[in-house]
Amino acid sequence: MENYKLKLKDFKRAIEFGVNFYIEPSKNTSGRTTGEPRGLGSILDSFTLGKLTEIGVESILNKLNSKKSYILDFDIKSNDKVKDEPDIVKIGEGKNIRDPKIFVEIKNTSEKGRWIGLTEEQFNTMKRSAGNRSVYIVFASINSNTIKNNPKTTDLTGMFLKEIEDENKSQIFQDFANLNAECKIEFIISSKELEKLSFPFEKGMNMYETNVFSEKERKAFYTKDLPRKDIKSVKCYKNFNEIIKFEIQENQYPEKKEISEFKVKGSFNLIRKNKKLFIECLSDVSVSNDIFGEFRLNKGSFYNFHLSTLGRDPQLKRNNLFISKNRVYQLIASKKIANPDEVILNIAKNI
Repeated sequence: MENYKLKLKDFKRAIEFGVNFYIEPSKNTSGRTTGEPRGLGSILDSFTLGKLTEIGVESILNKLNSKKSYILDFDIKSNDKVKDEPDIVKIGEGKNIRDPKIFVEIKNTSEKGRWIGLTEEQFNTMKRSAGNRSVYIVFASINSNTIKNNPKTTDLTGMFLKEIEDENKSQIFQDFANLNAECKIEFIISSKELEKLSFPFEKGMNMYETNVFSEKERKAFYTKDLPRKDIKSVKCYKNFNEIIKFEIQENQYPEKKEISEFKVKGSFNLIRKNKKLFIECLSDVSVSNDIFGEFRLNKGSFYNFHLSTLGRDPQLKRNNLFISKNRVYQLIASKKIANPDEVILNIAKNI
């Protein structure tokens, strides 16, 4: 995957954008959910990660094709105008500045993120604004090396303040890591691929954990060779190759069958413990679903066999088009989604 190590000048550029946004009198800096005023620190948290991701992708494009300049939009504009524009707003070739021939949207995705996609509103606005141009959504991550495995030490603003701090006068920010951050392109999806391969998660539906099968210890189910007292039932399936409908808990299912129906192949026991199901694999077992992807479960192991909602408030507030990251990697491997290294090179040449 293409990557770029962000520099101090990149941080300054991203931080400056956040400061300019905050200080602009016409900009509403209230929180979207609470409506409470937000201070500068909150604004920097909102913008720095996204802007550094844009700068990282811009720098990767420059590395791939230095004959062009890929101009990001760092002007403070009205929300309506920003919504209709791509993230790369102009292309420089020599002394000429022109509109890009490809519509590029740049999104941050964390290494631990479960889903990627757009709101239905974003997607429709993007397609309308692109006109006849091809549309690509570039998903990139920003990763830093922590101190003592403490993720707080790599707070972007904290590392930046440590870098510019006058060490002779103050040691306030010295517990943060030295400035380090790498932008890595994870995958690139065209609007056509997103429309074809994503699932429409509608407003009011739940989001689900994509790491469906977490492994469990045998002792949670058996004492020696006998089921524990809290086991309600054990049902054996031999050489099974059919659909099983996954629950959230006993007799409670997701909103749509596409989310809950999994193709299961192999021999296994289904164990009902309290209100949830677990699987004991008597052979290697394969489990697949067009939303969550394919999973391989190992003979002799025990796993969750139910779906879990994600977060304290899993209910979606908008209509969305989402693909699980697990499935995206599998779609790239099967060449149903193009390899991101090939796509970013194509963008660098043809934008």
